[in-house]
Amino acid sequence: MVAAKMDKKDLEQPDAFQEVVGKVMAYARENRQKLYAAAGALALVIVLGAGYFFYSAHNESEAARLYFEARMKLMRADPMGMGLADPEAAKAFQAVAEKYPASDAAQGARYELGNLYFTAGEFDRSIQVYRAFIDKASGKDIRTVYAWFGIGYAYEAKKEYDKALEAFTRVVDSKPGNVHEGLSYRNIARVYEEMNDRGKALDFYKKALEKTKDPTASSLLKRKIAQLG
Repeated sequence: MVAAKMDKKDLEQPDAFQEVVGKVMAYARENRQKLYAAAGALALVIVLGAGYFFYSAHNESEAARLYFEARMKLMRADPMGMGLADPEAAKAFQAVAEKYPASDAAQGARYELGNLYFTAGEFDRSIQVYRAFIDKASGKDIRTVYAWFGIGYAYEAKKEYDKALEAFTRVVDSKPGNVHEGLSYRNIARVYEEMNDRGKALDFYKKALEKTKDPTASSLLKRKIAQLG
């Protein structure tokens, strides 16, 4: 294809690209200080962002290391996983939660502390730490269910039955699945039984049976229902 011929008028007109470049260069010369300031601000944002990223990564790494050390202390104190309380492990987990409160490891430490305080009979501290864990937990963290169980068990141990029922009901309301719903109903039934409310205890044992698939647990529930009925 033959290229179109350019007449004299076309040659005398400025090239569009060159004209745009010229305008940009002129603007840059007139606003040099503003451009320097904007470039400096952008560079500062990049540096601060990178610094925060590496700082956060360092904190997570250190928190994970301390959490691992705390777990090792707990395993040495309770190698069979019998739920024995260990003050040294509790201190180690507490250090993780206090030094790196925003880290993932701190969440794990809060959960472990709730368990340790409960085992030690420190029910108020257990409830406090479990609630701190729940406040920071994501909606998909299954440990939230067990934290509510822990709160319920702690209130039950304190004979604050209304608060125990509230905690166990929170699990049911979260729709965690048949296994955990069945366990929640058993907990609620047991609390009503402790409150000498046989009617409500019977109702919730029946609900628990509907959610229970384990043959042994089902057999125990049927026996309990027969006793109360």
